[in-house]
Amino acid sequence: MKDTGRYIFTDIDGVLNPSWNKQWSKRAVGIYNRVCSDFELLPVISSTWRTNHTVVQLQEIFTEQGITAQIFDYTPVLNDYRGIEIDEYLRENSFNKYVVIDDSCRDIKPYVSNVVEVRGWIGLEEEHYEKIKKLIS
Repeated sequence: MKDTGRYIFTDIDGVLNPSWNKQWSKRAVGIYNRVCSDFELLPVISSTWRTNHTVVQLQEIFTEQGITAQIFDYTPVLNDYRGIEIDEYLRENSFNKYVVIDDSCRDIKPYVSNVVEVRGWIGLEEEHYEKIKKLIS
């Protein structure tokens, strides 16, 4: 997979899996697939799922849930502040554009911009696609 320098920092629970079920939201997964494809964004996992799954394991879960994008990377696990972990990733890797999608942004917004906050009980929606489009364009 070619590094385009265009990243989507991805939370899972509340974004792709709003009900914390075994079956993720089909609507959210579809929008995520469009976002990644339309804007050539590479998924970088910022979710706490990265602490319990290898990239291979998580890619299998993504594929099973209908996500077509290939996971590019994980953010480092430094502490409880995902914003610091995303900022560290950006400082360590060259990038052209990025967006962060998460349902809990208190520990993110003080450290990085381009954050799209999703309602955790609903997940990723069309309105978020439009926000991402504005941030990436």
